[in-house]
Amino acid sequence: MAYQLSSFRRFPTAFAVVAASALAFTGLMASATPAYAQSGGDYRCAGLAEQAHVAASGIEGSKQSSAKRFVSTGKKLCEAGNERAAAKQFRAALKIAGVAEVETDSQMASR
Repeated sequence: MAYQLSSFRRFPTAFAVVAASALAFTGLMASATPAYAQSGGDYRCAGLAEQAHVAASGIEGSKQSSAKRFVSTGKKLCEAGNERAAAKQFRAALKIAGVAEVETDSQMASR
């Protein structure tokens, strides 16, 4: 019985070690996030949105209204937290405008 009692005494210590390890790992992961994520904005809802907006403003006619609709839908999706669907909308606007997306390091990290 004495052996079982001592194992119960060690349980809180073991639990504390596991909890401290988990806390340290969480801190490490938070400090290792990419720069665009630490700045509070996702590339898809910041840089890509700006590219699509500028491209949509630069074209004329019915293509402009269609591209602006894609940009508007993309911004609403960003507000809702759906960055992936928003990026598809922004890329569709860029395609209508005939503009290639600018490749950056942060964009590659977000894919």
